[in-house]
Amino acid sequence: MDFDDCLHPNRLWEFRPMRFILNAVALAGIIFFSGPSAADPELGEGSQRWVPSFALKSGLLMSSASGEVASTGRPSASGTEDLISPWIGGSLELMTPAWESLGGRTRFFVHGGLSGNVGLERDLAKEGAPGEFKVPTIPQFGSPDLVRGQGSVTSVKPTGFQASAGIGLSFTIDTDWRPIRIKPSLEYLVEEVEVSGVVHRATSLDPSIPTFNLYAVSGAERRFFHSLGPGLEVEADIFRKGPMLLALMGSGGAYRLLGDSDVEFSSTDPTGVESATWGYTKDPWTYRFDVGVRFRWVPDGD
Repeated sequence: MDFDDCLHPNRLWEFRPMRFILNAVALAGIIFFSGPSAADPELGEGSQRWVPSFALKSGLLMSSASGEVASTGRPSASGTEDLISPWIGGSLELMTPAWESLGGRTRFFVHGGLSGNVGLERDLAKEGAPGEFKVPTIPQFGSPDLVRGQGSVTSVKPTGFQASAGIGLSFTIDTDWRPIRIKPSLEYLVEEVEVSGVVHRATSLDPSIPTFNLYAVSGAERRFFHSLGPGLEVEADIFRKGPMLLALMGSGGAYRLLGDSDVEFSSTDPTGVESATWGYTKDPWTYRFDVGVRFRWVPDGD
């Protein structure tokens, strides 16, 4: 399956953890629109209480990147691609008591979380069709151009690790349904990617006999990228069970890369004849969108 097929809704639905979280969000949405009104005292929260919470979230991380490859025996190549990766994860948050000086509806919060990025590998720069060598065996077909599997490629994929943290303010706004929390924040994101490259080349020992020298050069490098930027979350409590409040949430963020955006590495085949250099440049901006459910600890009696 190719990358675009994996982003088709039917393909994304096959990621079971993502399907679970989206089902939970859908159920929470039903409760949201059919549950008690904002006047219901069961949806209240203690203004002088610290409020810890845990969230389950799923979303998309979007950016772009460019790649290039150059070698001693193959044509160079370069390209740029958009990168969209689905992810799933959880986060912990702690909200302070409400600030009476700001009307009693404003809280300060901090949060942090870990996620698994399940995006697939994407080719950034490619020439030919690098893959398994397949050589002709018929006499008089000894041209190296007839050997299949020759070419060059630079690829990138997330390793799966993704972490985030943020600080911000929560403003509670009354609506016809129920109170809504608007939560602007400053967000930090760290993600790890693996950049890899392959160069395959064939030369003929004797054009009249199908015998060849096959050169395979490969390399890879992992890199952490750190980013910082604004975020915004919208959240509403929809259901209480004892001291636990279930909230429906949606959020997004825009992150500006901190530090170097380039990755470059080289390699040589075991014979020392063929060498290659691969390069990767990450776009300075990354965007995040997600939905989820939050479990807030707010005991009765406040």
